[in-house]
Amino acid sequence: MKHANRIDVAVIGLGNWGSSLVAALNRARVPLREIVVRRRKRSSPYPTVLWTKAALDARILWLCVPDSSISDEAAQIASCHSSLDNQIVVHSSGALTVDALETARRAGAAVASAHPAMTFPTRNAVPLDGVLFAVETANPATRRTLHSLVRKLGGKPFDITSENKALYHAAGTLASPLVVSELTAAIETARLAGLDSKTAARWVESLARATAKNVFARGPARSFSGPFARGDAGTIRLHLQALQAHPMLADIYRSLAVHALGALPVQNAQALVEALRKPAALKSDRPAGKQPKRASRMRN
Repeated sequence: MKHANRIDVAVIGLGNWGSSLVAALNRARVPLREIVVRRRKRSSPYPTVLWTKAALDARILWLCVPDSSISDEAAQIASCHSSLDNQIVVHSSGALTVDALETARRAGAAVASAHPAMTFPTRNAVPLDGVLFAVETANPATRRTLHSLVRKLGGKPFDITSENKALYHAAGTLASPLVVSELTAAIETARLAGLDSKTAARWVESLARATAKNVFARGPARSFSGPFARGDAGTIRLHLQALQAHPMLADIYRSLAVHALGALPVQNAQALVEALRKPAALKSDRPAGKQPKRASRMRN
């Protein structure tokens, strides 16, 4: 029987995020009806059921699957029940809207997304205490239910609209995986300068940790220092001359620098703009089909 006021959960998918959600549900003593998987894995620390045996009768059916699978999983849920009245189908994509759950909505379910602003790099459970959750739904009662559940898990819910989802997720990508890419570029540049791998990583870490701490304690403008803040165009030219042989790193440097000129306090701005211009010598005069050689392969 489906009770409108009951809060219990079925988790569908047990990847990196699903593993953390299951751990948080157990810790918060929220009733976990079942964990539904396509294939059982011997290494799973939790009892699971296959799709063919799933009851799918929990009040909240929480999809923890890749974005590309969400619509298909929602359709399979809808095909298993003649009605999903009084049930809520939730996905955790930061980019896709609730429209990905349209088949479940047509079957009577309330639909929503609840995206945790956290990184889940492995299946080791990440605590959800203090994690911000972006909740997207057009249904006020569903919003209240999910806000309550997120708080039980230790999270902090806030609302996001469907039309702003893509920008919201772009911000998250800039805040986490692309930060990894930028730090990787910094480490690679330090290694090109002759530092060994261990020293390069420690050197970048010491600067990055202090900078991140300052940004969130003092604000970006009061944390911005170095040659751009001073307006030292000569130093910028030296950097770019050194990076000429490494075009990928030079492009990363220029892109971040151009953003800094518009978003952060700099001196001698026009001279900095001129210093950042690509010299004519860098324009491609290679035979067609040949690509610039990179120092080493960047990994994210």
